[in-house]
Amino acid sequence: MSAQSEQSIGSVLGEALRARRDDAGLSLRAAAGRAGMSPAHLSEVERGLKEPSLGALARIADAMGVDAGEVFLDLAIALGAAPPRPARRPLGFAPDPLDEIEWAAGHLHPDDLRAFAAFGAFLSSKGPTTDKGVTTA
Repeated sequence: MSAQSEQSIGSVLGEALRARRDDAGLSLRAAAGRAGMSPAHLSEVERGLKEPSLGALARIADAMGVDAGEVFLDLAIALGAAPPRPARRPLGFAPDPLDEIEWAAGHLHPDDLRAFAAFGAFLSSKGPTTDKGVTTA
């Protein structure tokens, strides 16, 4: 493998990680903190300037709420070794809101999922509301 190919793979991996971080709605600082590394180091990985160890890659993926295998699949797709994934409807456009909840449950970091559940419990404790958000208890 040439040095150019290795650089390309590092850049593609970095782009895949950045896309995953963006999809998770995480700042560089938040993702790095969850992964146990400095924001500067994660930034260098995302820009293809540093290669993460397999352990670091697993921690980065976990910080973004995905398995490391998903990151490897992203890399395989970007390098043309796997077919692209089918497009998923954006949140708010699923025909069934349960589809959105199922997707979110599978993609949110466990801490974020707990916060989401606590917020839902808080809202349900307030009782039914009208379409203008006024409680009708």
